[in-house]
Amino acid sequence: MKQSKFARLSAGVSVMALGVAVMGFALPAVAQTITGEADVTEVIVTGQRAQIKTAQKLKKDAEVVVDSVTAVDIGALPDRSVAEALQRISGIQIQRTSAARDPIRMTAEGGGVVIRGLTWVRSETNGRDIFSAANGRSLSFEDVSADLLAGVDVYKNPSADMIEGGIGGTVNLRTRQPFDSRGRVLAGTFDSTYGDLQEKRQNSISVLYSDRWKTSIGEVGLLINYSNADSGNETHVIGVDRYNQVGSGASARYIPNSLGWRIIDWEQNRQAGAIALQWRPNDALEFSLQAFKSKATPKNVEYNTGFYNDTGELTSAQSMATYKYNSQGEFISGTVYGAGITANTRYGDDVKETEDVSLNARWYVNDKLTLTGDLQYVKSTADILSNTAFIQYCAKRVTTDACASSDKTVVSIDMNGELPTIRMLTSDTANKSNYYWAAAMDHVEKNEAKQYSARIDGQYEFDDNGWLKSFKFGARATDRDYQTRQSTWNWGYLSHQYWGSGGGTGAVYLDQTGGFGSVPANPRLPGLSELVTFDGFMGGQTPVPGNIWFPSADLVKSPQGMYNELHAVQNAGWGWAPISLDAIGPEGINNQSEKTTAAYGLLRMGGDLSGFGQSWDGNIGVRVVKTEVETAGAVVSAADANFGPACLPSGAVTAERCAAFENARRFKATALSGVAFGGTNEYTDVMPSLNLRFKYSPELQFRFAASKAIVRPDMSWLSGYTTLSTGQSTGDFTLNPTGQGGNPFLKPVEANQYDLTAEWYFAPTSSLTLALFKKDLSNYIYVQSTPETYTNNGASMTFNVNRYVNGSEKGEVSGFEIAYNQFYDFLPGFWSGFGIQANYTRIDSSGGRNPVASVTDGNQVTNASISGLPLEGMSPDSYNFALLYEKYGISARMAYNWRSEYLYTTSAANVNRPMWAGDYGQWDGSVFYSLTPKVKVGLQATNIGRDIAYTRVSSDVAKPLETQYYSATKTDRRVALILRASF
Repeated sequence: MKQSKFARLSAGVSVMALGVAVMGFALPAVAQTITGEADVTEVIVTGQRAQIKTAQKLKKDAEVVVDSVTAVDIGALPDRSVAEALQRISGIQIQRTSAARDPIRMTAEGGGVVIRGLTWVRSETNGRDIFSAANGRSLSFEDVSADLLAGVDVYKNPSADMIEGGIGGTVNLRTRQPFDSRGRVLAGTFDSTYGDLQEKRQNSISVLYSDRWKTSIGEVGLLINYSNADSGNETHVIGVDRYNQVGSGASARYIPNSLGWRIIDWEQNRQAGAIALQWRPNDALEFSLQAFKSKATPKNVEYNTGFYNDTGELTSAQSMATYKYNSQGEFISGTVYGAGITANTRYGDDVKETEDVSLNARWYVNDKLTLTGDLQYVKSTADILSNTAFIQYCAKRVTTDACASSDKTVVSIDMNGELPTIRMLTSDTANKSNYYWAAAMDHVEKNEAKQYSARIDGQYEFDDNGWLKSFKFGARATDRDYQTRQSTWNWGYLSHQYWGSGGGTGAVYLDQTGGFGSVPANPRLPGLSELVTFDGFMGGQTPVPGNIWFPSADLVKSPQGMYNELHAVQNAGWGWAPISLDAIGPEGINNQSEKTTAAYGLLRMGGDLSGFGQSWDGNIGVRVVKTEVETAGAVVSAADANFGPACLPSGAVTAERCAAFENARRFKATALSGVAFGGTNEYTDVMPSLNLRFKYSPELQFRFAASKAIVRPDMSWLSGYTTLSTGQSTGDFTLNPTGQGGNPFLKPVEANQYDLTAEWYFAPTSSLTLALFKKDLSNYIYVQSTPETYTNNGASMTFNVNRYVNGSEKGEVSGFEIAYNQFYDFLPGFWSGFGIQANYTRIDSSGGRNPVASVTDGNQVTNASISGLPLEGMSPDSYNFALLYEKYGISARMAYNWRSEYLYTTSAANVNRPMWAGDYGQWDGSVFYSLTPKVKVGLQATNIGRDIAYTRVSSDVAKPLETQYYSATKTDRRVALILRASF
């Protein structure tokens, strides 16, 4: 598969080179202007200038290493979403898929955030905890309404007063408060966004009201903010599977395990509201009450079809005689004879809610002592549904027999060029009567997490004439409860499969009404499917693969409703039935509680310098936190009444082997129960930190930071539920006793981290900064097999149990970030409105270990240990370039974001192989015009070039760095018409 990434990379390098050239010209000119006596024309700071000025001032004045994105207007970050705005910051990369293990499904607003190559990112709102119920640790940023935010701060090396939990960094979402404004503010935004693949408009609106009053009880402020946003995205994919080796040595050929295409239509409504009340009864006291609630309801319909190597169709002699290969022996084109179509329609429906209520009090006791107190309640829930129906093609109306290859399809595939081409050579795939109901699958989740927290902080100011400036101290306590209820992926048989029938009268075709025994025929069945023509597939860049019948989207929206309609086809008397939350066993339920108690002390220092530079300042402190986790779990093993025949010594079957086999039979005679595995896990972490700043001049400063950080284990890894299997073989009477389970006694991953920066702020909206960083990581969590002995029915057995453990392996992440911002105010007239933002990040890593999402998946456990793979989610190189314009009421930006290839996952879902994201760059842009000082209109475009995202797969785990084409994905170009007003 030829990838045209050279053109994208060249374009990115060209704009970076332009920026460097302009920077080389501009910096001396600006430096001369600042230090000379020439008059400087006053620049009116609005829009992007205001955003850059505010973010630059926050970075310059901060006592830690931090980068910020602030709103360009009230209720408007520079980009459409939090994640997309964060990707413009040096050192930050975003994942554009919904989940790393399922990289086919792209998001509309950016997915997970990676800071300095690490996914261990802590999320906060206003310096307080916020999290998603599905994992109980971090936030899904696509669930956050950007309209409610005043800004986003990214802390890359913390101080002792900051809450622990992020090794990559901490992302703090700042909302507005009424005392942020001098008086009354009434603002609103309306936008209508069109996606060119989805061919649909999505509308959003947000409003804000804020005011403050002088009253007899003091000053009072009120802010109310509401957002209702519809968003959407359509994804088109042409993909394969891992490649199977046929032949050996020089004759080895590599053939995909499947070939197919899909369309995913994703829509979301997200409503969010915030209210803030502030009261200042006098100069010594201030109180604030903040409440926030958001609800996101993403829904998606997916039409997915493919040709699978069910009975060797892709590797048959007839098919392989037509194949062509590249120099590595990998399939690139050919004709597949007897290609069996499996088409499925999948419906996803999520409901995610987060609510947060916080109360804060600040007391200025005297001119030296300040005390603050804070209470918070936060709750997050996530209800998740996935439901799928499958049909298959067979030109001959088989009943109980398998479908012959001659009755399947013939398809031509060419994987040369920018996009693969798939052509159906069978003409009757649009014939409804050639498809039968094959299978169904559903999955449900109900997750909830809630937390109460309280903290008190104090600060004592020392006399001004000393080098000790202040002492800050505090304590914090949290109490979090977490529960997930997650079913299996419940696949079940309907009426027929390519391998044949499961009994009864066999295949029921789409134009038939079914019915068997006492189950009546369903006259609605012929209307429960739809023909999908794939018009406009891949934006017209590749021919339409073919017209295929699918289960209808309406059918799959309810598992129970689908069962009621399709039960008439289940003439075998068995098969799929929807799973319910009540049917989820202990293996799918995870109940935990976590309590933390923390205390810290932080000493601020500073003073003047004589002879070299102006001044220095900084802080040194230590944070101590005790964590207590309560987990309930059990070790279980199901009874096996059909364990196997009696073992009698004979030949290679020794008496010793028979004794072990019969011992295992006794163990499995009844279910193992009542063996608890869990309890209380306590650990204490001591985290020192040091932040120093040296001010050489008002414009030039340097920083050094060192700290220890932790990230606690994922909640799912702490589950105490453990399953045991004896692994008996009745052929030779051998045993392979194994088990899988979480580990309630895990400790956090730890890092010692260091930063060294040089920062030149040569104008209020202009800077050049360099940051060097290094993180030494230890206590990695990975899966390891250890022997554990259990007894049941008087029989004891030792099992090799896979559990998460804190390993001895260490790792290092290091790199640098360079960032440049400037408006060229010294240029004449029209040209003085131009500006540039650019940054580049380089990351290197060594050692370490990739995590395992599920210990019950043997492929994940095995692949996570593959030698030579980099850390998941880490691109070695990334950069941003933005050309800005701000003058004459016009505010415009063209921004390019690029990141290099990186490892999605060591084991992708269903493929069970390492998966890689290819190099990817994307242009976004916006232009706004101020009709009046209070009203502006504009256009904002995302994914302007509608770039193709390529994914590659490591088919041979013995050669994980040798990859093959897996998929090409294209998503909408989205254009929004926006109206903003503020009074």
